[in-house]
Amino acid sequence: MPSISGSLSGHEDFELGVPRTVPVTFEAEAPESGPADGLVFLIPGFGEDTDEAYTRLTRRQIAAKYNLVVVSVRAHCHFCRPKQSIPGVSVGIEIDPWSIAKAIGALVLQGDSLEGLKSADEKDTLRFLKGRKEHKFTLSATLVPPGQDYQNFGVLAALDHLLVLNKLIDDGVEFDQSNVVATGTSHGGYIAHLMQKFAPNTIAALIESSAYPETLPAYLGFGGVEYRAIDANIEFVCSTKTAWTNEVIGAPNYFGTDQARIRNVCDPDHLAVSTSQAGSRKTQFRMIHSSRDRLVNIDLKHHQTSMLNSTGFDAQLQVLAEADVDGKTITTLEHGLGIGLHSLFDRFYPTLSRRSGPTDRDLNSSLCFKGNRIDYLINHGQSGVIARISANSQEEAKSEALSA
Repeated sequence: MPSISGSLSGHEDFELGVPRTVPVTFEAEAPESGPADGLVFLIPGFGEDTDEAYTRLTRRQIAAKYNLVVVSVRAHCHFCRPKQSIPGVSVGIEIDPWSIAKAIGALVLQGDSLEGLKSADEKDTLRFLKGRKEHKFTLSATLVPPGQDYQNFGVLAALDHLLVLNKLIDDGVEFDQSNVVATGTSHGGYIAHLMQKFAPNTIAALIESSAYPETLPAYLGFGGVEYRAIDANIEFVCSTKTAWTNEVIGAPNYFGTDQARIRNVCDPDHLAVSTSQAGSRKTQFRMIHSSRDRLVNIDLKHHQTSMLNSTGFDAQLQVLAEADVDGKTITTLEHGLGIGLHSLFDRFYPTLSRRSGPTDRDLNSSLCFKGNRIDYLINHGQSGVIARISANSQEEAKSEALSA
């Protein structure tokens, strides 16, 4: 079975201008002979692809079974969990020194003599805390992705996937371009939704498990917990490095309403833009979610499904309860359901119908997602996909009136 791999520069960070120093890499498997019946992106959630051999096997199985090109992409901030690494690329962790000081201060208040603590060096203090086995400590920490990546929360990752799609086309990989499917779990499913938002004529179908439909503030470092790691008697409460602020209104990196709206796949005005561009070949949505998901409340998924159906999309949501946990495909009712990408694809791909039609690349589609202060512009063409922002026309008029 032919294997394909490559790398390319990621999409420019058009919001904050942070340099892209980590290349986007991809790996794909193609059927043995003849044009494939389509292409599917497999998009894991945070930290779900630590086994390269298993991921490769999954691609090969799907490619052979369904005659598809199957693609995995390491997009922007793909590496953001401590156990994720490949040669030369790893995720760091920065522990908040103040949280270490508070932990040691708490021991002092309890009468601890601090015997054995030799210095304020991080390694020494952590060794000391682990030695106090009768206590449990919680330390704050930041996960640091490779290079200058940060928690962009999906926008750049979605665009990177679309760039890879265009590269595969440019490189002559043969497949039915009207049958492109985005399949993802958790954050991977969310990226799939953003891909469809930005390229409504390109993504023929979307299959996801446990995807959130909007921005989660905790993942941008704005309160809450993104990730927990346990090391002996120490729990590290983490968030991924962010380049955004929600404190200084008007700052160049302020994460405001417009930044949240572009990342909300249920924004009514933005959904109307994607719908108006979609023509007759609208994306088919297949979604599965736990009734007990504590990260993404099931009511959000019901709302999303209702909005998609009301605008003419074929959207189906399966809600799972205790009786659906079979210990094989579905292993838990916690977020993610324990379902693998292979099982998720097998479950829903046969329910889709093939619909031919032009893609955004063919149509030179241009989408404008309006905001309160800035507009997000997505342009497609033979050269690929380009995203940028511009001042909202109403804001420009206000500025001109004030300057006059």
